[in-house]
Amino acid sequence: MSAEAAPSSLYARLERHSGSRGALAIAFVWGLAEATLFFIIPDVYLGFVALFHWRRGLLATLAALAGAMIGGVVLYALASNGAAVNELLVRIPLISPEMVGRVAQQMQESGLVAMVNGPLEGVPYKIHAVQAGLQHLPFIPFLLMTIPARLERTLPVALAGAVFGTVLKGFVKRHTVLVVGAYALLWLGVYVMYYLQMR
Repeated sequence: MSAEAAPSSLYARLERHSGSRGALAIAFVWGLAEATLFFIIPDVYLGFVALFHWRRGLLATLAALAGAMIGGVVLYALASNGAAVNELLVRIPLISPEMVGRVAQQMQESGLVAMVNGPLEGVPYKIHAVQAGLQHLPFIPFLLMTIPARLERTLPVALAGAVFGTVLKGFVKRHTVLVVGAYALLWLGVYVMYYLQMR
């Protein structure tokens, strides 16, 4: 191996982690948590994993989807049985009563199709899951609609990480700290912009 492509010890550790089964478990739990009560999207972790191990990054995306589907089922069931889940939603950071009301109206007008637009508008999936239950929308179509509603954002993020990590692998190996720092700053910027939009 040439000195130019020699990986840093940090790169080696992150590559091992990203290629491990533990990465899939974290992605699954993160997808489940974000679909219910957590407010940081799993895309943050999925892109990171794909950056250091593209195959595992794509598998982690599917694991996060599975977790999200389970979380969605839980919220759907609670809401359809009359639980006061809407009150819980507005206690989660970055979710406002206005956002919940807007999603409720969109789903009354468009049904489950509104779920597909949610990620593009920055609307958490958990709100759609609760509204689907409250409005007693059909369960199986809701579950199936979860797949594109989740993958339309998580998959491009994972693919972007995979492409960057593969095409610029030598650079990532030599400047791992810089790349990780830039990645963290990128997501910090995303959340700051989202927060400012919410105000």
